[in-house]
Amino acid sequence: MNLKQTFIVDASFEFSTKTTGIGLAVHETDKPRRNGILIDQISEGYSGVSSGCGEMLAIYRALEISIERGYEHIIIKTDYNYLKKILKKNHELQTGKDRDDFIGFILRLSSTLKSVSFKYKSKRKNQMAHKLARVGREDSNPILRCDLIENSNSSLIKN
Repeated sequence: MNLKQTFIVDASFEFSTKTTGIGLAVHETDKPRRNGILIDQISEGYSGVSSGCGEMLAIYRALEISIERGYEHIIIKTDYNYLKKILKKNHELQTGKDRDDFIGFILRLSSTLKSVSFKYKSKRKNQMAHKLARVGREDSNPILRCDLIENSNSSLIKN
């Protein structure tokens, strides 16, 4: 059986605490065009990550979690369509891995999996991940990862 996991991701930034919350709703199926059943809901809070990099952080964490859990075929759905287009184009063309920003970080990690697809999920259909992200930003003990801070500080979205 060829299982596929779908990560529906979102991010939320709390300016008063400078905490980025991410939310990931994880689905699993063996059907080609379905999200499948909900198998996990993840909320995480991070300190030090630049306010505009939350969605990239959520996508990166989806990839990290996929590798940790041994997933091989994943779909990542985001409501940040412009970012999705950049990642999809570069991933399909196998370019951008040499970038020294968060996008390069994501592309290098995505190339370690058998298959990764980046897709758009409208905001109105992304409510579960959005609520999880808001829970994550309220975390009183946010995670501090220097590698993520460094990449977020050097990340400006550019083609």
